[in-house]
Amino acid sequence: MSLTHIYYVPEQKTIQVTLRIFIDDLELELNANKKKNFEIATDREPKKIDSIYLEYIINHLSIEINNHNKGYTFIGKEYENNMAIFYLEIKNIEQISQLKIENNLLLNTFPNQENVLKLHINNQNNSYILTRNRTKAFINY
Repeated sequence: MSLTHIYYVPEQKTIQVTLRIFIDDLELELNANKKKNFEIATDREPKKIDSIYLEYIINHLSIEINNHNKGYTFIGKEYENNMAIFYLEIKNIEQISQLKIENNLLLNTFPNQENVLKLHINNQNNSYILTRNRTKAFINY
């Protein structure tokens, strides 16, 4: 399971994204994708691990706002209680009337993967469970 929390901060015109993935699951997925044997969240993780994470996230999590695909900035990561936690940000968002999110994290390795999506946009809270059969969420505000 992964958890993606998306929070719109209109005063800052930003979307803050927090992504939580179990370290063991992420390690299996990255090793399968890269055909390598990475050890993450240890002193033996690759020095370029942040760029590996960012490439993976970009390829498996997309956010479209008002019919425009938006890139995000990788703010950082931390490891806590067997979880890898990633912090992303999308800047210069004046308003949100439509949101489309595609999340296919971990689906290559785990066919029954569930990606939980929690949104706090325009004072509304929404939750979705995305799976192999439903990788996208569309929301109108």
